[in-house]
Amino acid sequence: MGTRLVRTRGRATAVLVAVVALNYAAQIPYYLHQYYLPRHQLPSPLGTLLLGLTLLWFVVGYRRYLTGRRFGYGLLLGFLVVQVLFYGHSVVLGLLTGAGAVAQLTTSSRFLLVIFTIGYLNFAVAAYYVYWLLRSRPPRTA
Repeated sequence: MGTRLVRTRGRATAVLVAVVALNYAAQIPYYLHQYYLPRHQLPSPLGTLLLGLTLLWFVVGYRRYLTGRRFGYGLLLGFLVVQVLFYGHSVVLGLLTGAGAVAQLTTSSRFLLVIFTIGYLNFAVAAYYVYWLLRSRPPRTA
């Protein structure tokens, strides 16, 4: 599995990488806006660690998938399923409470509207790539 595989998979997953990177980058201004600026509250070590570990999970899974290495497919698929479940709970709770599937998009803050839109975009892209990965599952290797 050489450069051709990397190029093919890289092109097919370029949107995924861009949206995941955008979503992680959006966490910094979101945190500053919601917690640090109003209350000067530093991020919790556990929250920071979890955010870093999930980013590492994506990077390792993606790189291994891209190059056709062992466990890449499973790591990437697992990461995306967790993303769908994490962001999907907002959709489900919005529907259950009657607020609507994308309730957070009704905010009056333009800043939060952008951040929440990025989150919903991440949800939609992750859901698409779960479907895409399941349909294009690579052949099993010994």
